[in-house]
Amino acid sequence: MNTKNVSGSKEERYCDPKAEINNYRPFDTRKLFSSFDNAIRGVIFLLKTEQNARIHVIFAVLVGIFAYILEVPRLEVAVLFMAVIMVLAIEIINTAIEKVFDVCHPGDHNLIKFVKDAMAGAVLISAIIAAVVVILIFLPYIKKAIF
Repeated sequence: MNTKNVSGSKEERYCDPKAEINNYRPFDTRKLFSSFDNAIRGVIFLLKTEQNARIHVIFAVLVGIFAYILEVPRLEVAVLFMAVIMVLAIEIINTAIEKVFDVCHPGDHNLIKFVKDAMAGAVLISAIIAAVVVILIFLPYIKKAIF
C-alpha cells in the first residue's frame, strides 16, 4: 500500500493505479476450478459476515417455496428468481466495495461515506423492486387460492 500526501502533512492510503495487471492467460482448468472455489468462499464469507445478505437469502428461499406451493408457471418463477437474485448480487457488490474502501482508506472520508451510502441505496432500491415484482406475481395466485 502506498501513501500519498494529500493536503499538507496529512498522509492518506491509496491503491496504486499503476499496479501491473496481466491481461492474457491461456485456458487452464485448474484456474477455472480455483475461480469457482474463490466465488463460493466469497459467498460463504458474505453469508457469515453480512446480516442483510442472510435476510436476502431467507427471502429468496421463501419466494421459491411459495412459488412452488402456488404452482406459479416457470416463466414467472424465472422473473421472480431474477428479481430476488438481483438484490443478493447488488449486496455482494456493495460488500466488496465497502471492504476495498476499508482497506484502502480506513479513516473517515466524505466521498467514501457517500459511495457506501449510495451502494446501500442501490441495495434498498433493488429490494423494493424485487418486493414489487413478488407482489405483482404472487397476488393473483394468492387471490385464487383464498377465493
